[in-house]
Amino acid sequence: MPADRLDPELGGPLVFAMLAIAGVFLAMLSVYVGTGLHDGFGDWDLHRIGRRFRRALAWALPLAAIAGVLQHAYYARMLQPTAPGIGILWSIVRSFVHFPLFGTLALLAIMWGFALAAWQWVMVRLGREVAAAAEDAESIVARWIGPPLWFIILPLIVAKMPVESDIELPQAISRRRLLRWLPAVFALLFFSTDAVSEDTGERIDPYWLAAFTSFWLADYLMVALRVAPILRARRVSAAV
Repeated sequence: MPADRLDPELGGPLVFAMLAIAGVFLAMLSVYVGTGLHDGFGDWDLHRIGRRFRRALAWALPLAAIAGVLQHAYYARMLQPTAPGIGILWSIVRSFVHFPLFGTLALLAIMWGFALAAWQWVMVRLGREVAAAAEDAESIVARWIGPPLWFIILPLIVAKMPVESDIELPQAISRRRLLRWLPAVFALLFFSTDAVSEDTGERIDPYWLAAFTSFWLADYLMVALRVAPILRARRVSAAV
């Protein structure tokens, strides 16, 4: 059976437009809730942010829909055997845009992986039985850093471009595994609402944060729900 018949459908532009709109709603909600957790939900500035978010929906949603259609065209071309040059260029820009959030998530994953490896080493030394005790620290760290780092450089992996890394990244990650990382993504977003700029020493503007978060979340949903299953199916088909 041809490999393309095993691929789940990418979906049409409307699907990506809806996912982009969902990203806007989730981004505004994340910034609002994160600010409320830091400042209190009775804070006057928080209510002002909420009102501005509601007014912004009138133009943010149409822009998000257009961006979703463009992202659909981008991923449809990137999934072809030969990726276009403009697609590779956008892939590089995309990696830089995603790095502040998912790069931080990858760093936290490294720390968590090393902590688990250290705990496993202690348990083995104490003679306790530990699941996958033969697994070394490098493989544990790779398992935890894999999803966020894979998401950042996903188009480069799809285009089979050489990626220099000391960690062997998977060629495909399941939808379920990516969705399991969403709570960590939201937790990091809640924390980032209290971040301050190194240049001014003031809190990062919530509206700019919401704009970037819209792209971060929308693109993550697109990859997890539409792109990742296709890559997973191709991986399984190639292994048969």
